[in-house]
Amino acid sequence: MRRKEDFYEDDFYEDEEELDLMDLVFTLLRRWKLIVLIAAPVFALGVFFAITRPTVYKAEITMMVSSGRNFSASSLESGELSVNQKLVTTYAEIAKSKVILSNVIKKYDLLASLNELQGNVIIEPVGNTEFLKLTYKNGDAALAAAVVNEIGNEFMLKVREVMNFQNIKVVELAEIPKEALPKKRGLIIVISAVLSLMIGCMVAFIVEFFFCKLRKPKDIEKILGTSMLGMVPDFNLSLVDGGKDGE
Repeated sequence: MRRKEDFYEDDFYEDEEELDLMDLVFTLLRRWKLIVLIAAPVFALGVFFAITRPTVYKAEITMMVSSGRNFSASSLESGELSVNQKLVTTYAEIAKSKVILSNVIKKYDLLASLNELQGNVIIEPVGNTEFLKLTYKNGDAALAAAVVNEIGNEFMLKVREVMNFQNIKVVELAEIPKEALPKKRGLIIVISAVLSLMIGCMVAFIVEFFFCKLRKPKDIEKILGTSMLGMVPDFNLSLVDGGKDGE
């Protein structure tokens, strides 16, 4: 059976939790101007980024890597498939080599630097298969298709030069994309709004944490470690007001 003092203690801690929650709410209400001042530029920056997002097209070419021996689909063994999958990973690095991308930049007079082209070219295996997919993004749909096809061609020539045999086949050439990639402006604006409010609230709590003035009796009790018995009125102010009334 619980003692009476236990109920008082539970009620005390529940009141403390409610007060702490209200303190957070009042902190946000007190610092709303600061929150708006911090959140507005962040949100405006996100909206500007969403509106000014460029139109980008993605073209991709699919290639198949084999071990170099003649085979049919019915006679392909699991051991050879494993070897071919390892070649896919190795060739993915060759396709993004500086030599291949430099030749592509020279042929099409691309304004992008070598590092920028490497960032826009994505080469990855298709699952646990022998297929290798090369993807390139550009604001010009025709140029995106032409560049990724040229990368695939240069890639096959380089492998033939290194391996002394042709073991890469083009499965599907890149076509000129008809639709641009989604800009996701709505998602960017929503993320900007949430992020701006989070930053504004965080700054408000930091400012409140370093605020040194006492606002309420609870702050005094925390400092002194004792409970407050009552409030002492300002007698000087009372006398002044009384004197004015008497006159």
